[in-house]
Amino acid sequence: MRDVKLLEKIGSGGFGDIFRATWRGTPVACKRIRADLINEEKRVALQDLAIEVTHLQQLRHPNICMLLGYSTSENNPVMLSELMRCSLLDVLRAGNVHGGGKPALSKRRSVRYAVQLAQGMNYLHTCKPPIMHRDLKPANLLVDFSGTLKVSDFGLAKLRPAPSARASDAKAAFMTGETGSYRFMAPEVFRHEEYDESVDVYSFSMILFYMLRGMPPFLHLGGVDAAVAAAIRQERPPIPRAWDEKITHLLQAAWSENPASRPSFQKAREAHDRPLSAHLWQARALDTLREYYKANFKASLEDDLKKEAAENHGKECVIC
Repeated sequence: MRDVKLLEKIGSGGFGDIFRATWRGTPVACKRIRADLINEEKRVALQDLAIEVTHLQQLRHPNICMLLGYSTSENNPVMLSELMRCSLLDVLRAGNVHGGGKPALSKRRSVRYAVQLAQGMNYLHTCKPPIMHRDLKPANLLVDFSGTLKVSDFGLAKLRPAPSARASDAKAAFMTGETGSYRFMAPEVFRHEEYDESVDVYSFSMILFYMLRGMPPFLHLGGVDAAVAAAIRQERPPIPRAWDEKITHLLQAAWSENPASRPSFQKAREAHDRPLSAHLWQARALDTLREYYKANFKASLEDDLKKEAAENHGKECVIC
């Protein structure tokens, strides 16, 4: 810890605080377990930190927030990661305050972030075994200084048990219910049913809706009531009739009541030898978003990023 210098607190959670810090002269983010936690709270906090470190030290992807160092010692339980500019929630809330009723993000930026989120989640879900995040929400999606969205906060992440293990061991099949944030929680999680990585696809759909609409799903309901509306009454946020058909179809598929009907983040399902159906979007969420981006904005995401980098050369980076 003598190599780490804490500068200012920039965020906080249930069990820890996030600081802007320097580590060996490099600006970083430092997550530190709160010193005032006692007994069970501290045990849970240390357990979450250990889980997050276990996952992050194995992950390398442009849309996953990078782990730089950690300590799980009792005296200094901390985790160092790359310093980001803000969270997606910060961007969306700023738009609600200053946007005059308009969405905080342009349609182009919303779809760009959706592609980057899908890329990160596709990477996680195609790990062997697949990694379920289980707490996807705007506060856990960070934006760096170049405007790239990255998935963070893996304290609730879990490896999916192998099918053979789930079939032979009831305990292996059991997954913790009501895990994550209620407003973005898949119905089967709230109902304490068995689930798989499709719960992240459901959360993705709610985040995409939030970005495009400029307002949280189930705006007029509290978190628990929003989960009850989705899981018990099978309600979904109303999609404006003016929205594009492909986006509408993608949202409806991704938040389907039936987890098996939700599209995968993968470019193709495991049964890739089957003939492609007319509803290609059902099997290729990431490809659909990329194709939609190119068709609507007349450029690929990569071309847009190159152009933006050239235009902003020597200027302060912007995110919206």
